[in-house]
Amino acid sequence: MTSNESYTAEALLNFLKQAGMEGLINPATARARRKALEQLADELTEDERADIRRIDVDDLLSRFHKLEGSSIRSETLQIYGQRVASALDEYLGWLENPETFTRARRERLRSFSRSESLTPEQKAAEQVTLEAIENPSNVVPVPIRDDHVVYLANLPLDLSEEEARKIARVIAAFAEDEGKGATE
Repeated sequence: MTSNESYTAEALLNFLKQAGMEGLINPATARARRKALEQLADELTEDERADIRRIDVDDLLSRFHKLEGSSIRSETLQIYGQRVASALDEYLGWLENPETFTRARRERLRSFSRSESLTPEQKAAEQVTLEAIENPSNVVPVPIRDDHVVYLANLPLDLSEEEARKIARVIAAFAEDEGKGATE
């Protein structure tokens, strides 16, 4: 049985982030849906935040449009609505039965066939890019093991290859020789 916490807006946002990183949903699609929901999130009522099944997308768009007025184009608002509605449908479908989530399986197969052609470095770079896009504080998570993530901060957008190599050399200096113990 699914807990009520699974139906919160926060749980939906987390699902979109994880689903994009794990290939459950196309990463660009997941990111676009997450951003649309984030744009509209200020207009969610407390009830809607606590239980996304109560969200009426048309009503949400209407509230958002009244607040934003003419500062947002109707086409943009319509796209937000479509993305939020799709996010809700997919997430609720996934919650209902994760094993038979057919759209996820189709997209996962496409994702795996693409990801199998990537080198480990390319896969890591793709995951870092996805994390960086989701992370507004400019901290880049670098998963180095299944149970450990290292965070890099303040990387310039125009980082050169030489600067990257310099950073890599500093990090390499921390590596422990496999043949030597840590106390030598």
